[in-house]
Amino acid sequence: MIEYQHSTLHFSKNKTFSLTRYSVKSGLHFHSAVEFMFFLSGGLEVYLGGKTVTAKKGDLVTVNPSTLHSSKITDAPLDYYILIVSDEFLKANSLFCENASFVPLIHSEKVSEIFSEIINESERGDEFSNSAIQGKIIELIVYLKRNFYNSEIEPLVKIDKKTEMVKSALEFINKNFKKKLSVDEIASELAFSKSYLSHAFKQVTGYSLITYLNLLKCQSASALITSGYTIKQALTECGFLDVSYFTRIFKKTMGYLPSEIKNTLR
Repeated sequence: MIEYQHSTLHFSKNKTFSLTRYSVKSGLHFHSAVEFMFFLSGGLEVYLGGKTVTAKKGDLVTVNPSTLHSSKITDAPLDYYILIVSDEFLKANSLFCENASFVPLIHSEKVSEIFSEIINESERGDEFSNSAIQGKIIELIVYLKRNFYNSEIEPLVKIDKKTEMVKSALEFINKNFKKKLSVDEIASELAFSKSYLSHAFKQVTGYSLITYLNLLKCQSASALITSGYTIKQALTECGFLDVSYFTRIFKKTMGYLPSEIKNTLR
């Protein structure tokens, strides 16, 4: 995934929030904290655990905690920011969002104004910027809670045992996808039967376990090749052992050959 994250030291060490700029879609994942996606240009279709919203310039997508979500590009070039705020910071300011029910898609001049100020402060990057951003985050969440929040809204995904199991599988796969993992090993790690886990994973995410595992491996390999790794170095780093097998899986998963990444860079 391409990231334009600020490298200023006090931002890279900041544990209160993360603000990252993206130009690509995201794979299926979830966070325990609330996530805000603010769009500068392009369009993105965001899957939010059973509901899909399409965002464009000026829109804010709020991803409530523990919601499985992914996205795909509908209009390029895409340019957007993701803001994730720590639970500790929210608790300290009486704004905890554990059971948040924010409206998923928001188009508001006030919200755009506040988020633009957050971005400007991150680009400024002086000794006061962290404090200024934290103040703007408080202002943003207070405004959203007053105008785009309803505690009576049903969660997009009801947290049942099946969903929790799939989240555990996602967490394990996301941490270990570079190893040579099998479905049997994943099922054994989570203490579920292979058939039950496979069926539940497909039902909740829309992916088979192997398809999702290969997707993570190929996305990671693509990013490594883009950053300067050779194809052989990238496939080894991502847990593939054979060049021809890697090439076949990469083409099937990504829609283009690994060599085409290098050609584009040249």
